[in-house]
Amino acid sequence: MYTTSKVKFLMVVMLLFGSSIYLIFVMSHQNPHQILHQIISNNWTVEQQLDTGREEQQNLIVIQGLVDLYIKKNTKKFNLFNMVESPLPMKEVSENFYKKIKHMHSMTLLVRMPGSVKKFITAFYCDVLRSIVLFWNPNFGKLVVVLDKESTQDHTFGAILLKQAESLKQKVEVKYTPLPRNSRILTGKTKSAEYNRQMWDSFFLDLHTEDDIIAWMDSDSMIGTPVTSYDILKDGKIKAIGQHRMLISWVGSWAKTTELALGLPMPSDFMLFFPVFLWRSTITNCRNFILKRFHTQDFEEAFSKFYPKGVYISPIDILMTYAWHFERDKYDWHLDVNGNFEGMNQKLPNDAKIKKEDILPEHATGYHTGYYVDPDAMKRGYCLSHYVSGKMLEGCKPFYNTSGVSLYNLGIETSNGFCNNNQTQKYCSLLLARHYRYVQEEYMKSRSNPLDLTLVQKVENMANNAGYACIEHHKKCVDIFGKC
Repeated sequence: MYTTSKVKFLMVVMLLFGSSIYLIFVMSHQNPHQILHQIISNNWTVEQQLDTGREEQQNLIVIQGLVDLYIKKNTKKFNLFNMVESPLPMKEVSENFYKKIKHMHSMTLLVRMPGSVKKFITAFYCDVLRSIVLFWNPNFGKLVVVLDKESTQDHTFGAILLKQAESLKQKVEVKYTPLPRNSRILTGKTKSAEYNRQMWDSFFLDLHTEDDIIAWMDSDSMIGTPVTSYDILKDGKIKAIGQHRMLISWVGSWAKTTELALGLPMPSDFMLFFPVFLWRSTITNCRNFILKRFHTQDFEEAFSKFYPKGVYISPIDILMTYAWHFERDKYDWHLDVNGNFEGMNQKLPNDAKIKKEDILPEHATGYHTGYYVDPDAMKRGYCLSHYVSGKMLEGCKPFYNTSGVSLYNLGIETSNGFCNNNQTQKYCSLLLARHYRYVQEEYMKSRSNPLDLTLVQKVENMANNAGYACIEHHKKCVDIFGKC
């Protein structure tokens, strides 16, 4: 005899299986944009079938389970290096995707910058802070800005920023960090002492917060779409996205410096997408590992040895390479090997080989403005976020009719990345669709005034009042809809 609970369980399994078959059949006959539109529209058929009175958050998890199931079933078809050999078992779907989203770890959004240099302050207002107030959920954590302790100008800027931040919904703290005892370790290198100061301080960012997770924003980075909980954590692991770019001269130099610091090869370049999320303890552990490797208790001594004259350095790559070799199970890895899977693994030791599940594409939320410029990134993210809630805004129409890969180019370098051909575009469209489903739940439905453009205007006014004009920084009108 079947008990009531067993009958309910069988009904759920049959519903999930039937819905997934329907989803796979329908999606296999549609182009990327049709898939995107069908998943993120409020009238998606599968969502209606699954709406049986459960909490909306649980429904969302079921939907994402079906999307992930479709992706895994079709990975081989999409020729993504045959990463997944068999479909995701239905048992895994039923057990994993009905779980409620766990409470987030404590988190700090952190920016290290000099508060005395005009170009950095302008970039902070016009790129970093302007995108944070629109696309960072304040409930995730505070913003900490780390400035130079010995600089009077930095203290002046910090005081102004704290006063200005009172009108924002985002909690802001300002911290100050001292020079190394021997400041000469910052001079006589390829880069300026000012630049090297930021590189030095990057190895001590864990000292400026007690939160579990650090969301690292570079001083020339920007968020281009709302950051959701799924963009940060999956099954308790922090998402780490990298790309094989070692043939680029400075990235190759970063790889050499990383190996000097750790004695281990760099598996990927992580200096692309922002925020970079990492466990605060990873910074502490990496610093201690470097001290032990160089047989010293003085990090200045170690720093001068692994960062000599004639090379470039990327602290993010050093920290994430440490995580790859020693804390791999704490992160959810997504490494774009650019078709060089075997070649990359030849450079890695046997216990640190890249696995097929490590090269699945993943969506990123922001980018490095110093290397990649997308003037429509914030506008695209704003428009699509409203689109998932059924709002067709004036000025947004061009973004509703573009292909999946062009919608996705915020997080992926389409010319040489995850989504660089017709086979992978459908895959990436699904990932983008999944992202905006979470945007709908965590921003558009749960916040009284989501994506508040008045906050963006406040930041622009802050910049203008302090003498840092965003319109000059961007060489164009920076209003999100061009109404300057």
